[in-house]
Amino acid sequence: MSRLGWASALQLAPGEFSLAYYLAAFVLVLLIIGAALGLWLIRTESGEQPVDSERLINAFDEPVAVLDPEDTVLLANVPFRTMFDSEIEGDSAADVLDDYPAIQEAVAEKTERDVEMEREGQRQTYRVLLYPIGRQPRPPRKWIVLLHDVTDHHDRQAELEAENKQLEEFASLISHDLRNPLDVAIGRTNAVKEQIDDPDLEAHLARTQDSHERMRQIITDVLTLARDSHGVGALESVPLETAVMDAWSHVETSEASLSVDTQVVIQADQQRLVRVFENLFRNAVEHGGDDVSIEIGSIEGGFFVADDGPGIDPDDCSVIFEPGYCSSEDGTGLGLAIVAGIAEGHGWTVSVTESTDGGAQFEFTSVETAPEDLTAQAAE
Repeated sequence: MSRLGWASALQLAPGEFSLAYYLAAFVLVLLIIGAALGLWLIRTESGEQPVDSERLINAFDEPVAVLDPEDTVLLANVPFRTMFDSEIEGDSAADVLDDYPAIQEAVAEKTERDVEMEREGQRQTYRVLLYPIGRQPRPPRKWIVLLHDVTDHHDRQAELEAENKQLEEFASLISHDLRNPLDVAIGRTNAVKEQIDDPDLEAHLARTQDSHERMRQIITDVLTLARDSHGVGALESVPLETAVMDAWSHVETSEASLSVDTQVVIQADQQRLVRVFENLFRNAVEHGGDDVSIEIGSIEGGFFVADDGPGIDPDDCSVIFEPGYCSSEDGTGLGLAIVAGIAEGHGWTVSVTESTDGGAQFEFTSVETAPEDLTAQAAE
């Protein structure tokens, strides 16, 4: 059949499209649909979903604004406009913040800082936070400015500073006005005891000397609780075994035995860590007797100190770390409170449970360990 014959075969009745036209239209529709799907997939995979910017920033309760590279306000939520002006879009950030030079400077320099403001007759503190919009290393196209209200945090910090000042004054009072007269009383008592030869009087003096030593220990513990229990210095990598042995050498342990079954290295203030072990060793000897056995080991997230003494009454576990708690006549009731304070200062969690031998087991968790290479060196 000739080409003319094929053309005449495809020819339809007058006024109707040919089959070729239908095929071309169908292919064109497929191309359009394919292109649309491709664009949708590209935007989905790239994470660029259409977002209502104004609705998004108005979801924040705190003041938020978006700036362009020239620090012109592109968009601001209701709290931001209420704080500075009713309509500020299109104005420069410098003009908007003209009455608040500290915020103005933070925005201009793109630095985070805390600033105080007077609003409705009340002092408020805000932390100026700035976040760049744009992928690195390309320079950010825009900036998000957020003013985070930290008034409560600053007020609490001021209260803590006032409390610390009172504690320091209290510690000075104890150190000078109580310790010095006590040292004089101890010296005079010792001098009298050396000059008498009366068994009855010697017995009374011995009781007096014991009371003096107890008073000295109470003063020492109160000073530690006031000055050092919550204060933690610079953290360093400390082999747990080193701190344990240092503490053991500082405590009168009589016939008590010690077992250390860990080579872990932790991040801690070594001086405070040694004090933790000192207090726990004294506590074990006071309650478990001169021949108590003490074990140090690792647990998930930290370490434990256990003994084979009489243990702790479950009803007392909730109050054992409170100042003044003591189940022994020889204790001061402050040793475990100091332990809890030092643990809190490190960000650790301390709890007490029953050891495998039926005694007390003090567990410290949320403890930051040192890098593995330091732990391996300690094991060697």
